[in-house]
Amino acid sequence: MRNTIIRCPHCGRQLHYDPNMDAWSCHEPKCGLLLRTEAGRHGQDKNAGTRGHNRPPGPSDYDWEEERPRRGWRLFTGLVILAVITALVAMMMSPLLWPQTPSLHVSPTQLLFVDDAGSGVMPQAIVLRNQGRVTLEWEVRSDASWLNVEPTSGTLEADLQVLTVRVDTTGLPEGTHHTGLTVAAERAHNSPQIIQVQVHRTTSAEIINVKNLIGPNVDVYQDVQPPYMATPLGVPIELVNNDEAVDVTWNELMDFLVADPTDESPYIPGLHMCGAFAQQLHNNAESAGIRSAWVSIDLRGKEIGHALNAFETLDRGLVFVDCTGADATVISPAADFSGCDHDKIAYVRTGREYGLISLDRAESPKYTFYEQYSRSWDKYLADLEEFNLQAQEYNEFVSSRSLVAGSEDARHAQWLYNELEAARVTLEMQRELLGPCRWNTLGIVESVRIYW
Repeated sequence: MRNTIIRCPHCGRQLHYDPNMDAWSCHEPKCGLLLRTEAGRHGQDKNAGTRGHNRPPGPSDYDWEEERPRRGWRLFTGLVILAVITALVAMMMSPLLWPQTPSLHVSPTQLLFVDDAGSGVMPQAIVLRNQGRVTLEWEVRSDASWLNVEPTSGTLEADLQVLTVRVDTTGLPEGTHHTGLTVAAERAHNSPQIIQVQVHRTTSAEIINVKNLIGPNVDVYQDVQPPYMATPLGVPIELVNNDEAVDVTWNELMDFLVADPTDESPYIPGLHMCGAFAQQLHNNAESAGIRSAWVSIDLRGKEIGHALNAFETLDRGLVFVDCTGADATVISPAADFSGCDHDKIAYVRTGREYGLISLDRAESPKYTFYEQYSRSWDKYLADLEEFNLQAQEYNEFVSSRSLVAGSEDARHAQWLYNELEAARVTLEMQRELLGPCRWNTLGIVESVRIYW
């Protein structure tokens, strides 16, 4: 019996004996047959004394009772398996069930705009999505005046909405600026969404305006002393700034310049020249509460440049002023030297001639005004030359003959005189508009450095 293989009467697989239970069992999961004796069911062995210690009883030793797995246990096991499978399917299917809940999705959630050259920045886009089956009414809000979003509101269903975000950097000071875009949809459970916006600007609006006005090769400095000497003796330029100084209007600046005595200081070659005049005017203006800049220009083909001042007016923008005193190299031969006031509006453009107009004749700080004024002076000088030729012709005509009233020569002489008189009146009108002083240009401006 020890070597006999006992097989399951139902499935034919080998049965295994368990001495503790005094039972034979089938390991086939689908079968699960269990054979016990009545004594085995109660923990007794009727024939323990008659069997050998090492021989398990066989099915023929006693009356065996067959036990099958209970139906309830099978049902319970099936339900557990079904629950596990259902849970796994639900976990895998849960992303498909999420759109049932209204949800607002925004991408990206951060925007960075960088303006290094002061030329503006390209717009950027953000996308809104409705991750739900309920229609969402959305809107975008921002407190920054330099930030613009299009569109600012709308209806969002199952599709997406693209928003365009623009930043106006022209009025922003140099540095980094932060703001937020708030996207809100009332029915979305995750509303509102915040988009962080950062703008990095390395060039101030004032510097950009100056460069646009003057042209290339312009450097602007704040709270920096100019690396120049006031005199050839080695005395440095020393600017004294007033933290409370402000920009003023054109008329207020004109009133200050008329009253300021800087232009009355003597011009002494090698001792007191343009740099010292510009230093004096700067410090006087700052002391009077008017913000001023000391300006240096390089002239094409010349080793020595020139110094002047600049003011940012509230109504006419940047104004250049040259208060250098009686420098004989600047006054034009066409000018009445004795009647020239040395307060002048200067006109500065890189690649163009350095222009000057007397304070009382400068109607505008724009370079185009200087060009018109220069053309008017050129026309006046040409008309003056023509007048002198006509006057010479008239004098020669009347001095070479005796004029008889009513004669042809007398009539011609009268005609010449009338022409001269009309030209003289025109010249007087021109000269009155132009003023007594015409200033020579110092040359072509090559580069400009402004020290506020």
